[in-house]
This record gives sequence, C-alpha cells and structure tokens, in this order.
Amino acid sequence: MQTSEPANRRLPFWRRVLVPTLLIGGAAVAVALIAMMPAPEPPAVQSERPPVNVRVQRLVPVPELPDMFELTAIVEPRRIVKVAAEVAGRIERYGSRGQKLVWRGATFEADRPLAEGQPVSAGDPLMFLNTDLLRARLDRARAQFEFDEREYQRLEALLARGTTSQREVDDARSKRDISKGMVDELAYELERATIVAPIGGVLNKLPREIGEYAQPGDVVAEIVDSECVKIAVEIPERDVGFFELGEKAWIAPLATPDAWCEGTITYLDSVANPATRTTRMELTIDNRDGRLRSGQIVRARLVRQVLADVLMIPLGSVVPLEVGYEVYVVENGLARRRPVKLGFIKGRDVRVESGLEPGQLLIIEGQRFVSDGQPVRVVE
Repeated sequence: MQTSEPANRRLPFWRRVLVPTLLIGGAAVAVALIAMMPAPEPPAVQSERPPVNVRVQRLVPVPELPDMFELTAIVEPRRIVKVAAEVAGRIERYGSRGQKLVWRGATFEADRPLAEGQPVSAGDPLMFLNTDLLRARLDRARAQFEFDEREYQRLEALLARGTTSQREVDDARSKRDISKGMVDELAYELERATIVAPIGGVLNKLPREIGEYAQPGDVVAEIVDSECVKIAVEIPERDVGFFELGEKAWIAPLATPDAWCEGTITYLDSVANPATRTTRMELTIDNRDGRLRSGQIVRARLVRQVLADVLMIPLGSVVPLEVGYEVYVVENGLARRRPVKLGFIKGRDVRVESGLEPGQLLIIEGQRFVSDGQPVRVVE
C-alpha cells in the first residue's frame, strides 16, 4: 500500500530565511529613526526685562499762549511824492529852508540851500524858475485889462446918456472879464514858478540841475515821508482769516533780531495774489527815530490767536515715525506708547494738539530705549 504526500508542502528555504530577516531589519531601522529624532525642548523660563532709567516731566497746561509765527517783510515809506513843474522855465537856483529845523538829532539852519538827503517842511521852496518871460506877459495882460476896464466904463457912461447900445456895453464887459482872467492866470503861473514842498519829509532826489529847462509835468524833486513807515508782508492763504484791521504786530530788523517794535495792521488786501495765493497786509510803525529805512528787509511776528490750556512738550521727547509721531509716558512703572498730533513750535517746545492729557508723566530722556510695556525706573 503506497503512502500519500502531505496536503501542505514545506516552504522553500529562501522564504523561510528572508521573512525573518526583513522583520528584524525593519525593527532595527525603526529603532534608529526613533533615536535620531530630537528630544523635546524643556519649557523656556520666562525672564523679566530689566527696567530702563528714564527722566520724566509732568504735563501742566499753559493757561494762555499766543499762536505766533514769523514772516519776512519789506519796509516801505508812508508816502513818496514826486514834485513836478507846473509851468515852463529855466531852473535858476535851488530853494532854502524857511526856518531852523531839528531832525533826528541834527540841526539844520534856516536860509541854507537845500540838498538831497536833508529834511524839508511843507511849504519850503525847493527851486526857483526864471520868470522874465512870465513877468513880461503879465505886464502886457495888466495893460490890456486896464484898457478894457476904461473902455467898459466909458461905454457905461454913454449908455446912461442914451448915446450907445446895450450890445456894445456887453461886448466891452466881456473883453474886460477876459483880460482879467488872463491877468489872474499869469499871476498864478508866476507864483508857481517857485516850486514848493507839498509835504514834509526827506528831500530824497533833485534830478534836475541848475540851468536846465523844465517843462510842465517834469519831475524836479522827490520827497519821502518816512516819519511813519509801512511794513508790507504777504500772508499765506491758510492764515489770512486770523487777522483784522487795528490788531497789533511786531517787527525787527535782520541786523538787530532782538530789537522788536510794535505796529498796527492798517491795510489788508481784499484780493489774494493769483500767482502766490498770498494776501498783502500792511503794518504802520512810528519811525521818527529813523531806525527803519525804505526797502529794508525785516521780520514780522504775527499772532494768529491766543490759545487757552495748551500742552507744550520738549521737541526732544518726540519720536518721529514714517507716518506721524509718538511719545512715551510712564504708567504704573511701565512705558506706554502714545501717538500724538503736533502743532506749532515755540523755541524748543512743540504744542500737542491730541494724544496726551494734563498730569501724565512724559518721558523726556530715555524714550528711544523703551518700548510699549517696558519696565522703567524714573531718575532725577
């Protein structure tokens, strides 16, 4: 009787060897990978930041503070009068001062010939024109008037006796009146051959020389009235609404920046300059001491308004940002960031329009070494 083969044949050798080898190798690789993994870090110990030494200033509002700004301005005389000849004639001589005059510490005697740069009073003769022709014409006109007057009187007598007509009398009266008008006209011209100063001031120019012939309308003298001067200043469009006539302002020459003098706003143009968008304003200032000269450049200090309860902080405490500004205050021993809106600058301080409150402790030194929430130590 034959023996039958078992139902399950034995596995091949390579399969019996390979499977355990793969299992052992995979376990070894897993162990190696686990060993190479980083160990979990221990929890970090939270350390406190050391405090930063700072100096502070308690914010106290200023009860009243003028909002001022400065602009450059030009000095102008109150008046410049160009004196012209009213009649024709050759210039014979310059005039002389009618009376003794003390002006800006100097004494000018009477009856001395006038010269450029000297003071004159209203009515002083500036120059005399030749009057020979005018006198001859006046003599002829007077003779004609006397003749016409006698003729008129004769015809009046004849009319009373009825030996002449009313028309002849009327014609004689007209001729007499015309002759009288010619006499008056030539007398006025003769009077105007002496050219007098219409105003008091400084005889700035005598453009005509003795011997030259002047025609009516020719400028023969220039008088500058600088007892009071005008300060012309151009006001920016954004500021012109703050000013009214009669308000005070101050000016100082560039050469003496601390010598401020007070003036009054006397003119404010109603139309802005279309090219610059500025408005002309004039200040009037007493200049009897002559400290200001026409054409001089000065600084004008103007007050927009007087503000109440103004917070002013040192410029050095402000931290500029790409957009805007910030400061730091101390609250409960910590630095706190405060964005601020700034206004005008006065000296080394700047106005804070928003962002701070009175009574806060503002960091004025050390603010660049702190951040929001940084512990600080206030030092004196």
